[in-house]
Amino acid sequence: MAHRRSTTAPSGVPGDGRAARRAAASDAVVPAIGCGAAGRVAPLQGELTLSFLTRLAARYHLAIRDLLGAVTGLGGLQNLTGMLCPDSEIHLNAQARNRVATLCRVPPRVLERALPAWRREEPCGKYGAGPVGRLMRGEEAVAAWGPACPACTACTAARTGRELPARRYLAPEERVCAHHRYWLLYLPHTSGLPVPIAGCPEVIAAQRRHVRLLRRSPTGAQAFDVARAVTNSWWEQPWPGEERLWPARIEATRPADADPGWWKVAARDLITYPEAVALARLLACRPLQQRTVAESGGHLPYRLGELPALLAELARKLQRPWLAQRLATVTYGPLFTWAHSCVRTRAAPTPAAQRTLWKVHASHRPRPLSDLLIPPESRADSGQSELRPVKRLRGHSLQAERAFKRSLAHARVYHQQHGHLAVPKEDAWGDYPLGTWLSNLRTRHTRMPTRQAAALSALCSWWNAPWSTLWQRTWHQARDHAEAHGPLEPAAAFPPPATAWANGCTCSAPATPPSTPNNNASSPRSASTPRRPPPAPDDAATQNTSR
Repeated sequence: MAHRRSTTAPSGVPGDGRAARRAAASDAVVPAIGCGAAGRVAPLQGELTLSFLTRLAARYHLAIRDLLGAVTGLGGLQNLTGMLCPDSEIHLNAQARNRVATLCRVPPRVLERALPAWRREEPCGKYGAGPVGRLMRGEEAVAAWGPACPACTACTAARTGRELPARRYLAPEERVCAHHRYWLLYLPHTSGLPVPIAGCPEVIAAQRRHVRLLRRSPTGAQAFDVARAVTNSWWEQPWPGEERLWPARIEATRPADADPGWWKVAARDLITYPEAVALARLLACRPLQQRTVAESGGHLPYRLGELPALLAELARKLQRPWLAQRLATVTYGPLFTWAHSCVRTRAAPTPAAQRTLWKVHASHRPRPLSDLLIPPESRADSGQSELRPVKRLRGHSLQAERAFKRSLAHARVYHQQHGHLAVPKEDAWGDYPLGTWLSNLRTRHTRMPTRQAAALSALCSWWNAPWSTLWQRTWHQARDHAEAHGPLEPAAAFPPPATAWANGCTCSAPATPPSTPNNNASSPRSASTPRRPPPAPDDAATQNTSR
């Protein structure tokens, strides 16, 4: 096959006649490779472009770097940016795509239908015009993927002459190969790991229910995102002694040579998948949403214990009777945020309400595995443990983390001296604006990271009480006075709400403020007289008005 040789240097590449000859030779590499081997290499449906190129290189008995050099070569230079890793993806411009189509002998329209990233972007090269390739990696830059089922890709060995793993873009419901009983596990820094799940039939049954949910419910995909965030928050907390299913599932799926601590982190999505699907089906149920709104009485819940029917149904669906009692005191996290949004939007079917209901805040999303796992080669070279201490949480800066720790230290000292955190917005603690900091946290309490909300709840369970700070402060004043001097007289020098409360206070009264509207105003008008005595600390049926 004859090819016309260019007599000028490529645009943007300085050079003389020798450079022109190198450019022409680079342009002739692809046809020469195509003429030297017979047959065609077709991509798998949903395959990563770099995975397809790796199999294509094996077909011509080349290394992947050599093939990339032929596809993106420009004047003897490789017009390729990025780092080539086992979990990388590549984006090609039009000229590079034409070279790949020539090599594999597959029409470009077929490649476009099979490869999701085939025309995702037109990267710019560092050497001017010509074929360009750009390597991408990371869970933020590359969509969710996993290894192809080894049994389903057996035909690729016959085409390439080698048994090479393939990688495919996978939706959450596609990570289970029910026919061959594999979980297609994504692992950073690797090409993925197919995990046999013959010993976990509940995972296969959950995949079938997941597909039915997506087919029948228009909000099934969003409900699964919320459910996955909820189960991940449970996964990161210490497991109670009653939990039996997750430890048994970990042991049934763990590879023989895998470290138990490493596998507990890597298999997070696999182990929690049945519970995530069951919870997604529950949250997507419209009757349950309406019952949740009716049970709340139109008031925003302060804790999940105010919605006992929701917790009872959740414990029944997940086959964990102890879960309802454990969740009753929760005032933060993705499940509480969902219940809060469900009541606030009245579970309306309008688009705006649905967006609010199914929104998963960045602080509640599962942390990427690349933040938790280190490459195996780095682990072997350095002798470190398989889990590395995370220095920075994804989406949060070190400055914000240090600022929260300093503020929490001030709040701890204030609580030790006063016994509460009812600090008005305009009050300062020494030279630190503690009241403003707490007020800002109360405003965005449903969007707080779980670890921060847990730290404040451990310090004071009523740090975000649904009552005004004025009422809380006067209640504590009345309680302290009643403990020291007995019931107050009506003419006592306290605001009217505190006087009314103090007449019924005793030294043994529980330190729980009454149910009143929640606001941070400090004027006497913002505190309303309670209608009933304060509930006990373990009372999970507190009623409060809307924030």
